[in-house]
Amino acid sequence: MKQIQLLLILVLALTFNGLSQSEGTILEQTIKANEAKNIKVLVRIDGGYLKIDKAKSELAKVKLLYDKREWTPTVSYTENSNLGKLIVKAITNKDDEQFNEKNRCYLSLNDNFNYSLGIVVGAGKADLDFEKFKIEKALFKFGVGSFDINLANTSIKFLKVEAGIGEVIFNLSGSYKNSLKADIKAGIGKIRIIIPKDIGAKFIVNGFLGSVDSPNYKKQNNEYTNTLYGDTKNSIIIRINGAIGTIEIVEK
Repeated sequence: MKQIQLLLILVLALTFNGLSQSEGTILEQTIKANEAKNIKVLVRIDGGYLKIDKAKSELAKVKLLYDKREWTPTVSYTENSNLGKLIVKAITNKDDEQFNEKNRCYLSLNDNFNYSLGIVVGAGKADLDFEKFKIEKALFKFGVGSFDINLANTSIKFLKVEAGIGEVIFNLSGSYKNSLKADIKAGIGKIRIIIPKDIGAKFIVNGFLGSVDSPNYKKQNNEYTNTLYGDTKNSIIIRINGAIGTIEIVEK
């Protein structure tokens, strides 16, 4: 396990090489919705930092700070009847993806809409706060780095994750109006999953090399269940495939 941690430190050190405080070029845009109430958000950020939080007005506000030699960002929004599609991309101009602190994307979204999410972050860092948003489903794909995703009190129904190298934190706590099914394809590093303590939960772990930290969970073959599983109206079922590292399950 120590060898894995040393490898992660080395990889992250190489990835985060060449930090700069220079803001470079700035692109800002405010997005207004017309009739759409359901919004599909697609974000792709190569080699940089992504922050998502709550907007105070309008549908969305986007701000990108970047080096034109490294990023080519685009922002678009279209509507088709009740469905709106917001696409934010910052594509790397280099052959490899490296995290550079001056390449940043800030996205604020209005929580009065219904969302489905598709978010891809290459080498870098992401702080994504969707607490109390109305989210039907979400797909996250992460490369190398540190990723913190807050989905507390969203009652999300379906979650799919592809994790690379580093640390990923998913906050799935709060109250649920429905059940949640999640599929996680893990990489190398640590995955921390926070769930409510008052809901039945089952984790199905396949092909994993490392440790599963799940206090008070019953383990049978490759399944981990808490004491409430099968006794609550709604439940959380998470499948985790592959990975080398640590899975930590926390109830709050």
